[in-house]
Amino acid sequence: MQPASSAGRRPAVPVYLKIRNAIRDAISNAAYAPGDLLPSETELAKRYATTRATVVHAIQQLVFEGLVERKRGVGSFVAQPKLSSTVDTHRVAYFEQDAFARDLTYEVIGYGKAVVEDHVRDTLRLGRGEPVYRLQRLRLLSGKPIAFELRYLPALVGARLTAEMLARRSVQSLLDEEVGMPITRFLNAVRVALVPAAVARHLQLEKGRPVMVRTHTFLDAADTPLLWGETLYREEYQINYVLTAMQAPDEAVGGRPRKGAGRA
Repeated sequence: MQPASSAGRRPAVPVYLKIRNAIRDAISNAAYAPGDLLPSETELAKRYATTRATVVHAIQQLVFEGLVERKRGVGSFVAQPKLSSTVDTHRVAYFEQDAFARDLTYEVIGYGKAVVEDHVRDTLRLGRGEPVYRLQRLRLLSGKPIAFELRYLPALVGARLTAEMLARRSVQSLLDEEVGMPITRFLNAVRVALVPAAVARHLQLEKGRPVMVRTHTFLDAADTPLLWGETLYREEYQINYVLTAMQAPDEAVGGRPRKGAGRA
């Protein structure tokens, strides 16, 4: 039996959680706006009668959640809202379509025939002498660059597109509606890399900042490659996706798994 003095008493909330929750609520309620400087670690330590180490623990959790970013020698700031996109693996159009269609624009940096490396030709299944078109393009959201495209197209596709067309619309919609070669399959791989100096300038990033890189191949109904390329996204970009579990064959037809099924 518990002592009467402790009966029904709630556990004390750790101080670092109090600090974290208070700052999180202030950001949620717009008391702090994106880019605002938060109180210093020393100030928060005095306010909550705790140590700087406890404050640092709280701030680190907010950094992990993407709500706060720390700048060495300057302080902690409210992070800019994440640029997010939801990928539906059953109905794919293009990455930014769901959230940004109204405010998304393009800036063509370069488009035309180019000398390419062997791995590009191999991916596009082209011979050594066949021409290849290269597209370098920025994607901008409300005028701010969010992604840099480096894409390669076989001449059969590239010769039917112009820089003017690519400055107005997504490649996917142009292939479908203007070229008459709809994409039926996408091969994608996503990784993190350090931004090259030439791309950093276009994305308004410091050289060496991390970027998300999406390598992709577009294929038509005959499984012929229509495009291969890479898109480099600023670090605040994120992708949300949902995976649906597949049913086992026996379950899909309403049957029960056989005894011993699945054993090698």
